[in-house]
Formats: sequence, C-alpha cells, structure tokens
Amino acid sequence: MPNISLTSGEIESIVKTIEERGFVLVPSIISKETANQARELIHGYLEAEATVETCRTGTQRVGGIAVRHQLFRDLMCHPIVLAVWEHFLGEDCYCSTWSANTAYPGYNGMGWHVDYPYWSIEQPWPTGSITGQTVWLLDDFTEENGATAAVPYSHRLGCPPSPPTEQWRDDGEILTGARGSVVFAHGAWYHTARPNISDQSRTALLGMYLKPCFIPQEDMHGQLAEIENPSETVRKIMGGNQWQPRNVGA
Repeated sequence: MPNISLTSGEIESIVKTIEERGFVLVPSIISKETANQARELIHGYLEAEATVETCRTGTQRVGGIAVRHQLFRDLMCHPIVLAVWEHFLGEDCYCSTWSANTAYPGYNGMGWHVDYPYWSIEQPWPTGSITGQTVWLLDDFTEENGATAAVPYSHRLGCPPSPPTEQWRDDGEILTGARGSVVFAHGAWYHTARPNISDQSRTALLGMYLKPCFIPQEDMHGQLAEIENPSETVRKIMGGNQWQPRNVGA
C-alpha cells in the first residue's frame, strides 16, 4: 500500500542518515487520504477514551492499535518501514510498541528524552543498532502544533540528555512536514514534543522496532493473540516467531 516506492539504494541512504545523523524525515510514505483515514479512526478512539487526566495534561495516547483495525496492521507492516528497519536492525527485528499520540491545543510539550530500551538500562549502553523509532505524521507537523523536535547526532553520545531537560536546546531541530510523512530515528536520539500553541490537535503514530534479543516494551505477543487470522508478516512483526519463556518441565 505504499504511496511511493523506494529503491534499495534509497533505503540504504535512509539507513545511512539514521546512522550518521540520528533521524530522517521521508515525505509521502502514504497518501494524505490514507493519513486522514488513520487520523479519523484515532480521533474516534480518543473521543471514546478521554478522561479528566487527558483533558488536564493536553495529551492522549491510544494503545493496542494493531488489534483495533486492519489499517494499523498495514501501516505497522508497511513495506518501506520494514525495509528500513530490517536493513538497520536485521531481518528478524520486530515491533516493540505501536500506539498513537495526540497533542491538543494548549499542550505544554515534554522534556528531552531517549527511547526504550535505552531509558531502561544502565550505562554503558550497548553499541550498534538495537532499536529504531517510527513517527507517522497524521497531521501536518508545524512549529506551532506540537511537532517532534530532535537533536542531530545525539544518538552518538551514549548517555541520556542532561538536565534541565525541560528547556529548549539551541542544537534542537523541529521536524516539520506534511501528513503522510514518516520520521525514522535511532532509538538513542534526544527528542521531544513541542508545545501546541495552535488551535488544532496534532496526531502521530509511534512504532518502535527492536532486535529480537531485547524484551519488547509492550506485550505484543498478547495483542497478536487477539487478532483473528493474522498474516504471516503481522505474526512475525508482532513477535509470533519469538521464543516465549516457559518453566523447565512445564
């Protein structure tokens, strides 16, 4: 279902940029119509699941989206996304977490941070590529509506960002782009969500892909069990081929 197709050389160029700079925004991975369809689905879930806390914080997550609709399984297994992460992480990589995030008008942003599993392990961090983040733009990302921002080359530092993490950094870049675009990033990148000072919400899908020797952030195997007749690709990407712990003699 790609809106565009990329050559192996273009995939290699994306991976090289991730390795060197830490992230890259690729436009028009899907059409605006497909992005709008995904956004409409997410906003239906948002309305049904809103709480006092989400109203207070100005941001809301939607989890388990692979279980909720075929479109999100298609995006999770998008050929370009899988080509990038299988090149970056190896063909046996799988999805560690797959959710949606919305920043409402008035959202104050968040602090600089790295992604799982880096925030869960002590230093020194493992060398090489162990995880990659995928940010799907379901709205146009602007400097005003809570777009993701990142620090180039920060993935090479081998440590989490130093305090104060709530302050803007002079070396930060705001990742603006059109809906249907995708940001591919190294999991150790320093990144944040900017405040939403616009009058419209901003929605993104967040998909983390991981080497199989690490524990996933979500129970993707449990979610897989809720899907009736998953494709072989969905099964693989949701950890269906991964070893599941069991007691000796059980």
